[in-house]
Amino acid sequence: MVVASIEVTSGLTGVSRQRALELGPADVAGEASLRGLFERARFRVEAERDVTPEFRDALERRLAALVRFEEELRRSEGDEQVDAEREKRARMLAGVEEGLLRRTIVLGRSLVAQM
Repeated sequence: MVVASIEVTSGLTGVSRQRALELGPADVAGEASLRGLFERARFRVEAERDVTPEFRDALERRLAALVRFEEELRRSEGDEQVDAEREKRARMLAGVEEGLLRRTIVLGRSLVAQM
């Protein structure tokens, strides 16, 4: 199984962790890392890759597209949806740039299936 996730950068505490939780998506608040979740679900982690630089680039491209196609998007999606999307992506980009959020891809193999 392959899963990608946005996570709070490991080791954050106090104000920094709280800021990461505010900037990240709603599901970033989990206490366990993606690796930890895999292990608890009885998967062996085969590979883990930090793709935060690529994620940052994707966020920048998404925000640029929101600006470039704003008029068309507002007509088709509505003002509220466009504003919410822009705010969400801008918050995540700030979190990445501040070193508070990271994007990880984990590849795991079920230990149950191997028994």
